[in-house]
Amino acid sequence: MAILRTLLLPIIIFLTWLYGLIIWIRNYLFNIGLFKSVSFSTPIISVGNITTGGTGKTPMVIYLAKILEKYGCKPGIVSRGYGRSSKGIIMVHDGKDPLVNVDISGDEPYLIGKELNTIPVVVSENRIAGIYELLKNSPVDIVILDDAFQHRKVKRDMDIVMISTYDKPYDYHLLPWGKLREPIRNLKRAQCVIYSRTIKFRYPYFHKNINPHLTNPAITSIMQTTLMKIDDSGYHKALPVDVPVFAFCGIGNSDSFIHILKEMGLNVIGKRIFQDHQKYTSKILQNLSVQIQSINCRAVVTTEKDIIKIPEIFLNKFIFYVVKITIVLKDDSIMINNIKPIFPNLS
Repeated sequence: MAILRTLLLPIIIFLTWLYGLIIWIRNYLFNIGLFKSVSFSTPIISVGNITTGGTGKTPMVIYLAKILEKYGCKPGIVSRGYGRSSKGIIMVHDGKDPLVNVDISGDEPYLIGKELNTIPVVVSENRIAGIYELLKNSPVDIVILDDAFQHRKVKRDMDIVMISTYDKPYDYHLLPWGKLREPIRNLKRAQCVIYSRTIKFRYPYFHKNINPHLTNPAITSIMQTTLMKIDDSGYHKALPVDVPVFAFCGIGNSDSFIHILKEMGLNVIGKRIFQDHQKYTSKILQNLSVQIQSINCRAVVTTEKDIIKIPEIFLNKFIFYVVKITIVLKDDSIMINNIKPIFPNLS
């Protein structure tokens, strides 16, 4: 694979240059006002990233919604619903009950609705139409846009950009050479940059390269991990187990998941990595079952994003553990102080 990539490097560099030119033209047209952004009277906060792969956007959306609700706001969430089988505008959760299944909503919006439970969630490819739908049907006074830093058709009052400390220097080239969705200098559009998965809230080593492009000081966060178990008594915390486990996931950053399992001290004797937003068809689950049983393993561990897509008949075959991830800031007041300028009534 490395040899092939080396041979294709001239083509990759050309495609990267072409992609960069398209991104520059698009952003320039927005900056000069030739491309218009739609404004709303309701405050809009976007949670996005500047690279592909998992950066902690979903845990951040959940954290942000919870803290806004805690401080007296009525947040609602609009997501594209990437990977869903449906099209158009779908109300995933009305703030009381889930209204559709995970296949129709997409895995991340479904997980967000399930975790928050009291906050409405809408999916729509057209974010503008999704916001109108949310505001029309729910008593929302602030909107969180999921994965929308590059979606400039909606004018935001605040852009939060997540950056993973697991990033490597070679990731910081534009697609398809690296993982950048747009140049690092475009972080100047963001009012808040948050490093995820830091060690003891310390800046990552590459902060010196990113810092010159930031409007405000970067915020650090850690990922709090909890091992959960699914059994007849429900879904509850479990102590780390010393029995052999088989790990599988279909997320944007599978390396971070495997790293977490090692930090937890789990004895992983087999693993299967799927593509992000993997659909677990009966054929895929059958093959997965054969792989797990071939190493005489009974215990299985996966992510919350994956477990919501696994049918009960498959869950009953094995002892299932789930890694629950929660984002933690050193001080919640840091985030509140960032939001107050756009939402003065924050109590």
